Amino acid sequence: MDIRRSLSTFRLNGPIPVEQLNSLFRELVKKYHPDKVRDYPDWAHERMSEINEAYETIVEWLENPPAESEENEISENHEENHSYEVAPSSTHSEGMPLSTALESRLRSAFNKFLDGLGTYYQYGLEKHEHRQEGIRRFRFREASRLIIEGRDELESLLKGYRHPVLKIVARFARLTTADIGLSKAKFHYNKFFRKIDMRLDSARRDFDDAIKEILFPEFIPNHLRGRATSKLYTCYAVFALYMIIFNKGERHKFGVLMADRYDALMDLMELKNCGLLPP
Repeated sequence: MDIRRSLSTFRLNGPIPVEQLNSLFRELVKKYHPDKVRDYPDWAHERMSEINEAYETIVEWLENPPAESEENEISENHEENHSYEVAPSSTHSEGMPLSTALESRLRSAFNKFLDGLGTYYQYGLEKHEHRQEGIRRFRFREASRLIIEGRDELESLLKGYRHPVLKIVARFARLTTADIGLSKAKFHYNKFFRKIDMRLDSARRDFDDAIKEILFPEFIPNHLRGRATSKLYTCYAVFALYMIIFNKGERHKFGVLMADRYDALMDLMELKNCGLLPP
C-alpha cells in the first residue's frame, strides 16, 4: 500500500509521533476487528488487513523520513484525495478562503457527522428492520447521537458564518439527518401506488449505496466500486417523478426530501472536485 493511501486510512496529512499512531491504530482495531463486527466477518477481515498494511507502511515511512521535496508532494496529493478531512487553505469557486479557525471547527463538526454516518452504514442501519436487532439497536443510537451532534454543530457554525462551503456541508448533514429520522413509510396502498412506492424504495437504497461509495469507499469491495454512483441520475429521475405524481401529502414530502438530498450530494461532490472534500 502506498503512503498516500496509508495516511488516508488513518486520517492523517503528515508525520506524527509513533505513540500517536499506535493510539490511532488501537482505536481502529477496536472499531473494525472481526470480533467487533461479527455480522460482516469477511468485510471486517478485509478492512483489518488494510489497516495493518497501512500501519506498517506509515511506521516504515516515519522511521525512514522522505526528502523534503517528496514529503511536500505527498502532502499536496494527500490533500487532494483525503477521504474525511477538509483540505487546508482551500477555496470554493463561489467564496473566499476558509479561515484557519473556521476550517478547524468545520472539520471537527463534519468528521463527527461522518463518524456517525459511517457507523450507520457499517451496520446496515439504512434498513429499518435492522435498527431493532440486538447490537444494531445500540449502534443505531450511537450513530444517531453522533450524526445529530455533528449536524447541530454545523448548524451552529452556519448561524455565525455564511460561508458557501459551510452552507453546502450543513445542508447535506441536515437533509441526511432528516431522512435517517424518518420511519419506514406506511402509506395507504393500492395496486398502482405500491409499484411506485417500491421504485422509490429501490432508488433510496441505490442512493445510500452511492453515498457509501463516495464517502466510505472502504465499505465497498473493489470490484463493486462505481456501480452505485453510476445509478445516481436514475435515482434522481425516480425522486422527481415521485414528487410530480404525488403533488401533495406525505408522498410528495418524501419526493421533495429525496430530490433535495440528491442536490445536496451533488453540491458536496462539487466541493470535493474543488479540493475541499474527498473526491
